[in-house]
Amino acid sequence: MGAAQITFANVSLGFAGRDGLVLDDLSFAVAEGEVLVILGPSGCGKTTLLRLIAGLVAPATGAVLVEGRPPVAGAVSATVFQNFRLLPWKTVAGNLAFVLPDLAAPEREARVAHYLDRVGLTRFADSYPRALSGGMQQRVAFARALCAEPAVLLMDEPFASLDAQTRELMQGEVMALSRTTGEGARRTVVFVTHSVDEALLLGDRILLMSPRPGRIAAEIPVPFARQSADPRALPDFISLRERLWGALREMVLNDPRSDFYGRGQSLAADSPQDG
Repeated sequence: MGAAQITFANVSLGFAGRDGLVLDDLSFAVAEGEVLVILGPSGCGKTTLLRLIAGLVAPATGAVLVEGRPPVAGAVSATVFQNFRLLPWKTVAGNLAFVLPDLAAPEREARVAHYLDRVGLTRFADSYPRALSGGMQQRVAFARALCAEPAVLLMDEPFASLDAQTRELMQGEVMALSRTTGEGARRTVVFVTHSVDEALLLGDRILLMSPRPGRIAAEIPVPFARQSADPRALPDFISLRERLWGALREMVLNDPRSDFYGRGQSLAADSPQDG
C-alpha cells in the first residue's frame, strides 16, 4: 500500500429537513492502491460518504482530502452509481467515449473496445441503453468508469441489479481491473455494499458503519485479501462472515428506525443471509 490518498478528518454532514445528522465525526484514511469496502445497514450514509470523496457535496464540519486537496468532481475519481446515469441518446460505445473527449479517435476507440470486451458487451456497442436490461446497463456504467482510468474508483453497490452469476463474474473483474490504472499503478477503490460476502471477497479492509448517523463501528483488515484461490471455504472467511453478519443483524434489530426493530429472537436466530 502507498501513502494516504483519501483522508477524512472529523467529518460530519447533515441535510436540512431530514432526520438530523447523516454522518457523524468520521476519521479514517485510504491508502493509495487500497480497496476499502464500506459495509453497513441501509440509511447509514454510505452513499453520502462516496459523494464526499467525489467532491459532489462538502462536509458540514471537518475535512475531506483527496491527494492532499479538497476533492473536485471528475478531477481524480470516477463513480459507478446505483442508478446507471447513462446518456439515452448515445450508444453503449458512445457512453464510454463520452468520458474520453481529449483522446485521439484511434486511442479512444481502442480503449472503448477494450473495456466493452472486459464486461462482455462488445456485441452491444452500437445499441442504445433502452435496448439493454438493467444488469447490462449497470455493466455499461462500470465499463464507462473504468474507461476513464481514474486514480480513485468509487463504487456504490454497483452489482446490486445483476443476477447471481453475472454478479460473481463482475466481482472478478473488479479484482482484476480495478487494481491497475493505464500507467500500471495500483488503483484506489472505495466500494459500498450491503453484502458481507462481497465485502470479504473484494476488500483489503472493511469499515463497518453504524445506523444513522453513520459512524465507524469497526475497522476490519481482511487477512486473505487478493488471494488467487477462492477464500470462501477458509476458516478466517467463515469466522469473519459470522462476525460481520452478527454485528449487522444486531444493528438492524436494535435500531428504532429499522423495519425489523423489535422483531426479536426469531430473526436473531436466523442463519446469515446476504443482501
